[in-house]
Amino acid sequence: MVLMVTLAGVYSHLSSSSLAAEDSLLGGRVTSSSGQPLAGVPVRAHRENSNIAVSVYTNSRGDYLFPGWSDLFAGSYSIGIDLPDFEPVRREAVALSAGKTARLDFTLPPRQPSITDATASEIVAALPGSNDQKHLLIQCDNCHSLQFALRTPRTKEGWTQIIRRMAGERAVSRETPGTRAFGQKKYVEPLAEYLASVRGPGSSDQIPFQVRPRPTSEAATRLVVTEYDIPRGGNREPNVIRGDRRFAWPHDIVLDPKSPYAYYTDHFSYRLGRLDRGTGEIKEFPYTVLPGMGREGMGIVAEGQQRAGNPGGGAHDIAFDPDGNVVFGMGGGTVRFNPRTEEFTPWASGSNMFGMDPAGKVWYLDNGLHKLDLKSGEVKNYTVPPGTDDDTYDMETDAQGRSIMNLFRLGKIGLFDPKTEEFAAYPTPTPGSGPRRGEMDAQGRLWTALYWAGRIGRFDPNKREVTEYALIPGNKPYTPPFPSPYTVAVDDKNQIVWTTDFNSSRLYRLDMKTAESTEFFMPAPYEVRDLTVDKTAGRPTLWIPAYRPPSRMVKVQLW
Repeated sequence: MVLMVTLAGVYSHLSSSSLAAEDSLLGGRVTSSSGQPLAGVPVRAHRENSNIAVSVYTNSRGDYLFPGWSDLFAGSYSIGIDLPDFEPVRREAVALSAGKTARLDFTLPPRQPSITDATASEIVAALPGSNDQKHLLIQCDNCHSLQFALRTPRTKEGWTQIIRRMAGERAVSRETPGTRAFGQKKYVEPLAEYLASVRGPGSSDQIPFQVRPRPTSEAATRLVVTEYDIPRGGNREPNVIRGDRRFAWPHDIVLDPKSPYAYYTDHFSYRLGRLDRGTGEIKEFPYTVLPGMGREGMGIVAEGQQRAGNPGGGAHDIAFDPDGNVVFGMGGGTVRFNPRTEEFTPWASGSNMFGMDPAGKVWYLDNGLHKLDLKSGEVKNYTVPPGTDDDTYDMETDAQGRSIMNLFRLGKIGLFDPKTEEFAAYPTPTPGSGPRRGEMDAQGRLWTALYWAGRIGRFDPNKREVTEYALIPGNKPYTPPFPSPYTVAVDDKNQIVWTTDFNSSRLYRLDMKTAESTEFFMPAPYEVRDLTVDKTAGRPTLWIPAYRPPSRMVKVQLW
């Protein structure tokens, strides 16, 4: 390891007008071993004896600065840089003092990137084959890394067995023409043939990959990322299988506007997590469920298929009801947590994803559409087209009480009006786009992630129109680098829509007025399934549960 460091009591090198140096405790410059400034490099400061780390990014001149308003306070820190294409550098026990700006300069010697650091997007881009073949393969990273998937050579017959087991027999026995999902009958043989061609008997165990450039524009580097380690967060293991019970798998997060707390669900355990956003303290609340609740009762497990990455237990969607209680959903159930008494109330009615109307009623799909009254426990049933629950990944409820559904398998947006009990579905402009998770804006429009197509969709339920926006300018659907936005978060105050790329650990910000997209490189390889905007923050602020170990709560702030 090579590291060059300079410390100074007073920091004067950076322009205070360009980087807002006032009150900053730390800044410096990052260059290559040849002396060239390096842009877009995350510099991470971990506070000793705490679960909090703060990262900032170098600008086009290689300069970085922790703004005075960040969560970098006086104390002792470990400061480091860890990138795939440079030798890691670190300085321990760096003392930061109030009223002084310390200076740390880093020189980064290059290194050959390792396959352990490669993302699914980087691996698939380097493999031979057509875009259609690669688009099927990249979906394997939903449950485990492509490094894990490609570690063992197999014949076509062997790959066919793996695909059928991964997708589940129910999925591969039917056709779902509205989606590009690999887990359907028509794709089993083509995917097995492709896998055998790139990783068949006698093939090399060296997996090719191409490191994608980091974004280096001024807009892409003016962000502060604060990470909070959580209990059972684990360490990075490229071959870990989704749902490994040694670890927490935080799925969704919600912010309490009246307290410093954020609450998050764990996908594979019956525990609700609570983060104190001021101190970083984490507390877990275990809860019990009623018979029929949880993933043990869901079809894939109940049918004995035991698909990888689908163990029982856990929760998904989470929201506050009008009384300030935390409500979250799971397979076959809904749970309410009272933050004041710290008591749980379960109902054996509900689903992983749900919508909540202005009166606090929970709307969910489970062999039909249902409305759960959390005060009385009464469930009212509504008729929607058969299979709507199977076609839908996520749903929202708007201010008029209408249910808006992301018809993931159909490439459509569904709309149900309880006043007329009428249902209609509207296709996205790109066929098979995969509407996955969404959120309503202040104008009553649904913004949703179009997972397969690499786009953001906007559905206006009054105009019955769907509009699409590309994450990467000029990128066509189903082409490299195969961006796969899983979810969105709407920031009405700043007119921003946030989304994440499931395949590359990158975030995207879409300007609602100009449709301009900005790409952000995260300081660690996050897998993200939920995004939440802090509506009370003074600057654009996003909260993320980093799902795959090392699991964390993450705050992203723009400046």
